[in-house]
Amino acid sequence: MSFNLAGWLWADLLLGMFAIFLAANALAPSSEAAKPSGIDPTPIVMRIEISGVALLGDDAALSSIEQTRIADEVRDKLATLAPGRHAAIVFAYGAHERAAQGDRIAALAIELLKDGQFTGTVTKAYHELVPGDPGTTLALEIYLDQ
Repeated sequence: MSFNLAGWLWADLLLGMFAIFLAANALAPSSEAAKPSGIDPTPIVMRIEISGVALLGDDAALSSIEQTRIADEVRDKLATLAPGRHAAIVFAYGAHERAAQGDRIAALAIELLKDGQFTGTVTKAYHELVPGDPGTTLALEIYLDQ
């Protein structure tokens, strides 16, 4: 009779070890859980020279060329300063003597930042009041995903 129970004993032991194995694996931290999530609180700050006259002018082709140049320069600088990292939030400050024009410069300057490191990035355009400035610089604060 004890030989008949030996098979059940081994089956119960195997089932118990299997349950312990599953519980241990469920509690083990995965590499996904170890990665921090959120936004890095330290921004990358950059200032680039722009042509506000070209951006705000009536010549759409000239404005488009300046937008492309600005986007390329920002992408290149970000790729150098933070290779492989994704931009989460971008604050752009267009320098101009009038607030509305500074806002418009900033909006036009970052309009093409929508792909690559900037896919899905939240952007906001602001002005930087500089007396007598027709729009010569763009300041950027770029917050990266962690």
